[in-house]
Amino acid sequence: MNIWLGAALATFLSLSAHATTDVPPRIQQVVYKSGYGSVQFKQSIKGSKTAEYKLNAKAGQILTVDFKPSNSSAYFNITAKGADYALFNGSIMGNHFIGSLPADGDYTVQVYLMRNAARRNELANYEISLILANGDAVDNKTPFEQNLTLQGIDFHVKADQVDGKPAVRIEPKGLEIDNSAITHALNGSIVRAEVADLNNDGSPEVYISTRSPGRGMPGELIAYSANRKKSLSEIYLPPISENPKAAEGYQGEDAFAVVENTLVQRFPVYDSADAAAGRTGKMRQIQYKLVAGEAGWVLREEKVEE
Repeated sequence: MNIWLGAALATFLSLSAHATTDVPPRIQQVVYKSGYGSVQFKQSIKGSKTAEYKLNAKAGQILTVDFKPSNSSAYFNITAKGADYALFNGSIMGNHFIGSLPADGDYTVQVYLMRNAARRNELANYEISLILANGDAVDNKTPFEQNLTLQGIDFHVKADQVDGKPAVRIEPKGLEIDNSAITHALNGSIVRAEVADLNNDGSPEVYISTRSPGRGMPGELIAYSANRKKSLSEIYLPPISENPKAAEGYQGEDAFAVVENTLVQRFPVYDSADAAAGRTGKMRQIQYKLVAGEAGWVLREEKVEE
């Protein structure tokens, strides 16, 4: 089956599987006083009841949604007003979204129970955070710094300067052979750092995503593996240009996130690669698996969805 047709069919089937009902949703209008910011909610839904969080955003702003439900049948979708497709479908893509929004307008984050759980009148308590960043950006007045821990290995990630140029410094702790700090040059600002074990080998990896301000600027992923908890080695992500189909309409503005056991790259799709091209209003998502390559670890493309 063609991967694009398969993705569309999967999205249709998934959307048809969640609860459809005449029960009115609980609607929460989300207002960011400065046009960007962060809000969190601790709420619940039951049966066919859904919850909708509505917000207004500008094209190019980054929306991050973290969803933590008590019920594994609870998910969220993201839709844009007037669009005939979902920007994000949680039952396919998981409980985390980070991405550059494709157009000015109103967006809805809908929380729901899948149809079978709704029919059983199940309850789902959940926490949800909605973070809207202004134009690719982080707060440059506060240097990025974060501690991450998984499987007994610590990673201290912080923005740094090397010879007067921006860099990220990664300080591991708990490795058996080499705990030397690593510095990596930055082409943009750090927007996110995550720790995971994508290949389930009992040894973690650290994933750092960056963004450069401005339309058409590519995002960057900086990633290292703990190599059987002995030392750090860099993980290679092939450039988009290696896959002409995935690169069609690509103009940067990437966002990266760990979703379950995969690394996901999302970006808005333009009419063409021409600098004057307009946005289509669609998002493309590329899903990667971590595999062993000839000279080290490689993120291998597994699935492309639009």
